Amino acid sequence: MKNETNKRAQRTPAEIIAETEAKLERLRMKEAKQAAQNHPALASLIVEKTDVQKEIREAKKILGNGPQSADARMAKHYAWISKIEAQKEDAYAILQEAESRLTDLDNQISVKIATLIQPKEMEAEG
Repeated sequence: MKNETNKRAQRTPAEIIAETEAKLERLRMKEAKQAAQNHPALASLIVEKTDVQKEIREAKKILGNGPQSADARMAKHYAWISKIEAQKEDAYAILQEAESRLTDLDNQISVKIATLIQPKEMEAEG
C-alpha cells in the first residue's frame, strides 16, 4: 500500500517554463540595476538612496529593542543618575560629619593649647 501524503505533485511543462521565465526576468533586472549603478545620470539618485537607507536603519536602531535603542540607553542613564544621586547623598552626609568632626578637633586643639600656655604664663609671673 502506497502512502499518498508523500507523493510529490509534478509541475507541468508550462509551470516550469513560467517559473524559469520569471527567474530569467529577475536576473535581467538585477543585471540592469548593477549596470545602471555606474551610469552618471543615476549616481546622485543612488547616493541619495543609500543616505535614505542609512537614515531608516539608524531610526529603526533607536526605536528598536536592542542595546542601542533609545529605551535601553535611557534605562542605563537612569541607572547612572540614581547611582550619582546616591553618591551625592553620601557626600552630604560625609561632609556634615567631617565638618562636625573638624569643629570638635579645632576645639580640642584650642583646649590643649590653652593648657600648654597656662603653665608657662604662671612660671613667667612667679
